[in-house]
Amino acid sequence: MPCEIIEKGEDLITLKISGLLKRAEIVQMEKAAIEVMGSVGKIKIFIIAENFQGWDKKDNWEDVSFQAQYDRQIDKIAIVGEKRWQELAEMFTGKGLRSVDIRYFTPSDTAAARAWIK
Repeated sequence: MPCEIIEKGEDLITLKISGLLKRAEIVQMEKAAIEVMGSVGKIKIFIIAENFQGWDKKDNWEDVSFQAQYDRQIDKIAIVGEKRWQELAEMFTGKGLRSVDIRYFTPSDTAAARAWIK
């Protein structure tokens, strides 16, 4: 599965993405995040991108309703992935345009990413 929840802690959701990411998979992850927010309030999201191949260009990625409605309940987003995806991942997540603190880390900095997100 290209996008799956590998861990749900009290206020932390860890996702693993790989392959070509589809909008329907993101919608499922958003639903899981909403469920956790409902029980704990603010959450942190930790994304691990392994063998990531990008976003399915056929899908509708313009829908930002989740961000608009739930950004106040997201404290931080850490993304770990290959350096070549950094700029696109930051644009995709709206870094600098959202109130959420978003940081990108390379796989060699996974420990630093885990420390920062906690």
